[in-house]
Amino acid sequence: MISLARLGWSLSVVLGVVTLGFTNGLAIAQPLLARQNQSPLVNGLYLLGESPQPQQVGHSYIVFEVKDQKVYGAFYMPNSSFDCFRGTVGDRQLQVTVLPTYEEEPYQAEIDLPSFYSLRRISASDRAILAACKAESLPIATQTGS
Repeated sequence: MISLARLGWSLSVVLGVVTLGFTNGLAIAQPLLARQNQSPLVNGLYLLGESPQPQQVGHSYIVFEVKDQKVYGAFYMPNSSFDCFRGTVGDRQLQVTVLPTYEEEPYQAEIDLPSFYSLRRISASDRAILAACKAESLPIATQTGS
C-alpha cells in the first residue's frame, strides 16, 4: 500500500479482489489468484486507478511506461496537478523516486501494483502527462529488495 499524504491527497488502496494481468502490452483486470505466477511487467504503457473507471473525480490514478524494467510516469487526480516519478520494476511493485509538484525534494516510494485496478484506455491527457514527465530530470530509484 502506498500513501502519498505529502501531496495533500491520499493514494492508498487496500489490497483486494482485483489485481493486474498483462497480455500483449494491454492491461486487464484479473482475480488475485491469476497474478501469482506471472512475470514482471512487459514493455508498454499502463494506466492504474483507485476506481475501475477512468477520470473519476476524487480518485487517484497512475500512468506510466515500462521499458527494459525501468519506469517513468505520474500520479494524478482528474482536474488536478500531477507528480512525476522514475524508477524500476519489481515483481509486484514499482520502486520509484517521486518529484512532488509543490515540494523541492524528491522522495522514494514503492507502489503496490495489485492494489489498483488496471484500465485499458490511455487517453491523450494521460499521454501528455507522460510526455511532461519524460522530460523531467529525475534520478532513477534503485531496487531495495523484493
